[in-house]
Amino acid sequence: MALLNQNGEAEFPYSKDNVFEAICRAVPIISGMKVVTADKLTSRITVKANITLWSFGEAILIQLSSPADGNTKVQITSGSKFGVLTDLFDMGKNRKNVERILSGTSAILSQVSPSASHSQTNSSSKNSLADEIQKLKKLFDDGVLTKEEFLQQKTRLLN
Repeated sequence: MALLNQNGEAEFPYSKDNVFEAICRAVPIISGMKVVTADKLTSRITVKANITLWSFGEAILIQLSSPADGNTKVQITSGSKFGVLTDLFDMGKNRKNVERILSGTSAILSQVSPSASHSQTNSSSKNSLADEIQKLKKLFDDGVLTKEEFLQQKTRLLN
């Protein structure tokens, strides 16, 4: 039984963009989870996990950062949607969900070579504006971005 929010972290030898995309692809595959918000600019993803027999539902925050070595560090905090008192009775569910997100992300990233990931990042700065808007549209179509977030990001790119 957990007494407080559960935290987990991992470091991946991939670019932040690739890790961000992998998390956004992994979460919907995990039973009972969905991406609520995904903001690439702040490198922040929020996830919702459904109510189960072992949990009153969870609010999960995922934060990405880039240490100096070019890897991407993922920090995940999972806690009850209803506060600390319900965290007392999660029966380890919050911790398991942190681990499920990290392993799902790892599985998706294992299909991409780390060196290709870093070279994609270097060339991504040379991508055209149309390519960037196309990526945003895909995130919108996949349900990662809301219409408002899509339009906001598109406006940012066009200005």
